[in-house]
Amino acid sequence: MKIITLYFASLVILLSSCSRTEEIIALSKGFFYSLSDSTYACPNDYYPYYGSLNIEAKSDAVDIDESEIQTKGDTVIVTCFNNYTTSDGTFKQDSVLLYLTTNQSNQFYICNSKGLLTIDDDLKKYGIVTGALPPLTLNDRELAERYSTVKKMWQNEYIKVYRMLLEKVKIQNWFWKTSYSGEAHGEGVVINNLDFSINGIKYILTYFDYRGNFMAEDNGSISKTLYPGEKYNFSFWSSNAKNPDKAYLTLLFPDRVIYKIIKEQAYTGKEYDRYINELKNNYGREEKEENGINI
Repeated sequence: MKIITLYFASLVILLSSCSRTEEIIALSKGFFYSLSDSTYACPNDYYPYYGSLNIEAKSDAVDIDESEIQTKGDTVIVTCFNNYTTSDGTFKQDSVLLYLTTNQSNQFYICNSKGLLTIDDDLKKYGIVTGALPPLTLNDRELAERYSTVKKMWQNEYIKVYRMLLEKVKIQNWFWKTSYSGEAHGEGVVINNLDFSINGIKYILTYFDYRGNFMAEDNGSISKTLYPGEKYNFSFWSSNAKNPDKAYLTLLFPDRVIYKIIKEQAYTGKEYDRYINELKNNYGREEKEENGINI
């Protein structure tokens, strides 16, 4: 705390002798320096809402063109070019806008930004088609709030699709036995009761001994696209379980299979509004129940 206090004391002394433009540049650079160097305090000290973005931005160097600084009403907009190297060694330069305003003591602080927050491509596309992300680019604080909701919507959709797959894609029958060397092998039939084709299905075999103790697992893939109503015979041979007593066969649906289904569904663009309204209705219902109001 003493180091941070001394730092801000020094900053105040420094900025008091600078012009407002120099103060704006010093604060903006200080924020980027703090992303990778804790001696510049922490990002929240410059940008109080930074924690709400739920990101870990980084910066190796930052360039600010004084001529690019704009003022709109009570807000100063600073264009920054943030230079850094990613974990895979790729050099990046992001154009980031910082929005500055003053507090009651007439000191500048960052109240919003644009370009610090990046989102997953699949979730971005999902957010667009469901109406959660508008065509115009949002500021980071608004985008972070929407993005959080999009992730919850995606997770709900993921669970719904997974349950549908468990209900509609079935192992119709299967059997297994052991060879002379004690290795388990057998055959099964999987059927697709969905109204669309599916591929990438996997399965897992779990083996137990006569005491019910776990012995081994084996896995495999259904190497065929299954069309609606189609059945497919597959065989398996497990060499890692010698003379098991019991075996269980379970279908697995990898994330990429579920993501593909989610992305290929038809959306109206009103799913986000519907989700928000459902949250409000549920909140109102819970509030009435807490107050003892019958609904």
